[in-house]
Amino acid sequence: MNISVDGNLSENFVAADFFNYIILLESSNPSMKALENWVRNEPGGAKQSHAAEFACSLKGQSTEWKKQEEKTRRAIKQVVKWDITKENPLGAVVLPQADCIVTLYYLELVSKDHNMYINLLKKLLSLLKIGGHLILMALINISYYTVGQHKFAALKCNEEFIQKALTEAGCSILSSETHKRDFKSLLSDYEAITYFVCCKEKAV
Repeated sequence: MNISVDGNLSENFVAADFFNYIILLESSNPSMKALENWVRNEPGGAKQSHAAEFACSLKGQSTEWKKQEEKTRRAIKQVVKWDITKENPLGAVVLPQADCIVTLYYLELVSKDHNMYINLLKKLLSLLKIGGHLILMALINISYYTVGQHKFAALKCNEEFIQKALTEAGCSILSSETHKRDFKSLLSDYEAITYFVCCKEKAV
């Protein structure tokens, strides 16, 4: 079973090739509704054909994106509310522990400080089996991002902090890679993108 955090569908077009049971965690009610509409192929779901086509192009099958969309829809079994304002973000929902958790550009955007980052990471990892894998992508040293005309603060984190947080949360880092940003944009100010593949060694 795979858990994808904050309802980003793009990585699930890849995950559906490896998992037939995917759970999406989403914190926004409107986003939850849009995701559910997409999964049911109902009006109101955001178009994802570009992401599906890109995922298929990675394996040389860009013309098969419609089949990949349907495969991903079949694999997504639940869209679950993840409310970080609560001590237990899942509320009354109980989920089986996952084999893999994927989170993209999430913790640094929702955390107010480094302690909150570590606490949220530990809560996410409580959903992962011992021996399961965490795939985490992070924006390095981002301080803000924009959505439309609105500007939001983000938490600046460097690679060393994230490595320490992962270790403190009970993970061993199997591999990591950093790609420096090679363009400028007023939409956000991150310096690099970092990827971590980790194994959960113990519960913390």
